[in-house]
Amino acid sequence: MLLAPQPALLALILLNKVSLYYSAPVITGLAVLWSWFDYSGKAQRRGSSVLRKLERLVEDFGQLNFQKATGPSDERIVRLLDRVVFPVNGPVSSELASAATERIKDIYFTLELWYFSMRQKVRLLLRRTSMMIEYDLLEVVNEFTDFYTEFVEKVAEGTLQLVGRGDMAGLESERESFSTFKTRLSELRGRTNAFLQAVHDDGLPISETKVRALETDPWLNLARASSELQDAAGRQNKILS
Repeated sequence: MLLAPQPALLALILLNKVSLYYSAPVITGLAVLWSWFDYSGKAQRRGSSVLRKLERLVEDFGQLNFQKATGPSDERIVRLLDRVVFPVNGPVSSELASAATERIKDIYFTLELWYFSMRQKVRLLLRRTSMMIEYDLLEVVNEFTDFYTEFVEKVAEGTLQLVGRGDMAGLESERESFSTFKTRLSELRGRTNAFLQAVHDDGLPISETKVRALETDPWLNLARASSELQDAAGRQNKILS
């Protein structure tokens, strides 16, 4: 609609019906308005697309880490804190273990509140994409990146490191659930990194293009330690024989 009057004005100018002196500012103004609306429309479509993808990632993260389920289907990493036992003569005393457990749970609940606040922010931005500016989009993407890394570092890694210093004999039934959790979190991280890289390549100056990976696996560490002990015992038997 903004471009429609321009051919007519140009035709009138060529026919000497309208003065170029008076019509040039009108043509220029219409061109500027059209460029602005075109840019605004593209920015809104890009913002809406980014937010829809981010909303899916946020929802999936919440289902994995904050949605409580019943029985073995509950894969939340923090539930291991209530299952692990710390022997009296173990590497960590029950008092220190209890304090560490409470600290991790406090961080977990704080991040849970942060999660619901962030999820609500994404939903609100999706409802008003026409009024959204690039700063809003940049802020919420960076917030999710920081949140993801904080959770993995302070809750997931902290839980697994503490569990690895307790008595894991009673946690064999949890090994399969943890394996599923680890696989799902790895898949979510892959999708998140692909999303962040795509957003960065599209020109949004986000702070990071990768989120932290989960590195601790107490069952794997236990298996390695057991294997090393067996190898050492085998070498000693050879020497003695």
